[in-house]
Amino acid sequence: MTVERTDILIAGAGLAGARCAEALRAGGFDGGIVVAGDEPHLPYERPALSKELLAGSRAAADLALRDPEFWAARDIELRLGVRIDAVDLRGRHAAAGQHEFQWSTLVVATGVRARRLPGLDGLPGIHHLRTLDDAAALREALVPGSRLAIVGAGFVGLEVASSALWLGVDVTVVDPAPVPFERTLGPAVGALLAERVRAAGVDLRLDTPVHGVAGRGRVEALELGDGARLECDAVLVGVGALPNAELLAGVLDLAPDGGIPVDDRGRTAAAGVHACGDVASIGQLELGAAVRLEHWSSAATTAATTAGAILGLPPRPAPIPFFWSDQFGWRIQALGHVDARLPVSIEGEADAFVARYRDASGALRAAVVAGRAGALPELRRELSERRLALAG
Repeated sequence: MTVERTDILIAGAGLAGARCAEALRAGGFDGGIVVAGDEPHLPYERPALSKELLAGSRAAADLALRDPEFWAARDIELRLGVRIDAVDLRGRHAAAGQHEFQWSTLVVATGVRARRLPGLDGLPGIHHLRTLDDAAALREALVPGSRLAIVGAGFVGLEVASSALWLGVDVTVVDPAPVPFERTLGPAVGALLAERVRAAGVDLRLDTPVHGVAGRGRVEALELGDGARLECDAVLVGVGALPNAELLAGVLDLAPDGGIPVDDRGRTAAAGVHACGDVASIGQLELGAAVRLEHWSSAATTAATTAGAILGLPPRPAPIPFFWSDQFGWRIQALGHVDARLPVSIEGEADAFVARYRDASGALRAAVVAGRAGALPELRRELSERRLALAG
């Protein structure tokens, strides 16, 4: 077995892993850095998979975070198509097939994988969307005039619905909830989003569970909970994601959300072991709990924070959580920790609105903005003031 020695091993070559390596070099670290990722592609922009790549406005080659020369110029060793299978924290070794790494510091940035549903897997024509290869396979299925059924009216499902409509595909979205995003954004905001989705031309079927799929040799239909059969040429299952925390599952206690518990600097309970990005469950002052934030901005921020901790730099205040979704010619933006259980006030209508979530004291906890980007600076200021007050 080949053994390679490195100062820092980063497991995961997505945004978080790549940005952590970049930040380490930018911060002056001159030791060995190896970034190992199980995909064969250079680190790339994942949010574009459901939008620009599917719609055809960007090619796969355009999604790379950096050119190959960038990594070589900074002496960052990319090991693409290499999956870290197991780690020995005591011996500071990691196994990757017949290869072994010996490291001084480990960063787990393995991200998440698409959640799968029993009975909605196995047949050709059933798709999940998480990787560049997933997107390429789905793109081939989006032929003008074809019928796409999407299980799950979440952000990925609706972004794909938007892209598919643009390509001339007949789109039906099925979800067992009464409104989209009921558990994440709440029923009032969800109802506004449903109105927008239907106005765009999507057949949105809510309160409709899916029991399975039918087809000979490939998918031909969804079997719905009410006994109906939804004929289709392809299916996308978009029902969330699960953290890839298996590397540390046997040696550290995982968080209730399945992520790897870390402090606000990306440090785990094991010395020399860090985690960042979607797989990390991070304590949040505003919530009084640890959560995983599966957003581009969070992956980039926690990667830089983790690099700073490794370098021994003083901590910086964490930015206000932020994410966005582009769909149906519309940008939805969210600030703060949205809690669907909080009272929400909505200003505006389906085409342009601001939803404010406040706690029992009346303090702003989060906001969702659609078509009203000009409201963001004031909302951000108000959220920042609350955070300063909590910090004391």
